[in-house]
Amino acid sequence: MEDIPTQAIRNKKDSSMVVGFNMLKQDEGDVFISAGNSGALLTGATLIVGRIKGVDRPAIAPMLPSYKKGLMLVDAGANTNCKPINLLQFAEFANIYLNRIYKIEKPAIGLLNIGTEENKGNELMKESYQLLKEKAKDYNINFVGNVEGREAFSGEIDAVITDGFTGNIFLKTVEGFGKFVKKSLTESLKKNFISTLCTIPALKGIKRFSKTMDYKEYGGALFLGVKKPVVKAHGSSDETLFYYTIKQAEKFAKSNAVEILKQEFEKNN
Repeated sequence: MEDIPTQAIRNKKDSSMVVGFNMLKQDEGDVFISAGNSGALLTGATLIVGRIKGVDRPAIAPMLPSYKKGLMLVDAGANTNCKPINLLQFAEFANIYLNRIYKIEKPAIGLLNIGTEENKGNELMKESYQLLKEKAKDYNINFVGNVEGREAFSGEIDAVITDGFTGNIFLKTVEGFGKFVKKSLTESLKKNFISTLCTIPALKGIKRFSKTMDYKEYGGALFLGVKKPVVKAHGSSDETLFYYTIKQAEKFAKSNAVEILKQEFEKNN
């Protein structure tokens, strides 16, 4: 985890990550899963497996729980320094994937920002907003503008686009808050005999709520923009999260999502 990603991929030829990527490239496997260093995973996926033609930078795209649906976050940590063209391509990835795999006719795609106004944010977000606004029609993207963090989970947004630095902070904040809510709720319900007794009629509802808040059930994060299916498992994955990540990876491979992304992206670009 402490290695410089490029050096690790180039020099450690017998590492599990390099061996796995080479197997994937040579069609000795259908999908590659790793809970290792995100930077090394991005480097290996790019250098060994290769990018889809026209893709500047692949992105990590986890699915998060949202109101009555899922929310795709792109990028969640692969690219800490981005250009507007990267965010435009991230929006393309999300649009194609959600449309073709999740069958959402016109996925609502927003730009994660500190306000909804067009002139909000740093230079990257301002320029990205203008580029997305300009190119949305060309790429058939339903760009809904800037989205604040508090509105991202309203159920009205299908994907939020951002740079990997902001996205990773957003992702880990959501995970941490989910744990906090779950822990606080459990402690409150078990505070005394009366509160425990009163929860019995509501147990089914509480379990449904707990399941909704549990990010583990959404598995790992997809790497979008590379030529073969690659999935990033959480660095602190337990057996439950790995189970769901494997199931997600299986679905990713069976859905032929990479080939669909490849065809659609190359056609648009």
